Amino acid sequence: MAVKKRFPYRAALAACQGQCGAKETTCSYGCMGCGKCETACKFGAISITGGTALVDEEKCMGCGKCVGECPRGIIRIHECAGYIVVKCSNRDKGKEALVCPTSCIGCGMCERVCTAEAVKVIDNLAVIDETRCLGCGMCAVKCPRHAIIDVRGILTS
Repeated sequence: MAVKKRFPYRAALAACQGQCGAKETTCSYGCMGCGKCETACKFGAISITGGTALVDEEKCMGCGKCVGECPRGIIRIHECAGYIVVKCSNRDKGKEALVCPTSCIGCGMCERVCTAEAVKVIDNLAVIDETRCLGCGMCAVKCPRHAIIDVRGILTS
């Protein structure tokens, strides 16, 4: 039985690219691959791949059950129309954040290049206000650590 999505379309997003190997490193912000989110999802939208939670937006209904189950709080609900997302949860500053090759270091480059003023660095982490974002992708293109990505893969790979 297929469940019809309701507008506005929302889906879960795991804000971790999985490149730090959170189980093996000191990154306390990354996905541990524990599978609690996968178990909580009644729609089969989450899978643990390469030790990191991946969400299939087509299957996700945006119910939020996975958000409450994630022990590190890396899963959030976002607007599917918002293709530009911060794919990191690391709140460490500068050098301490370098444990992951794609971690946000709070440099503020994204905030400076955003003409819509949709990106702010809060507690050393870029945050995108999806109600203001124009989807131009300038923040993703200019991010020196690739912590901001285009989920379509058009502007960033």
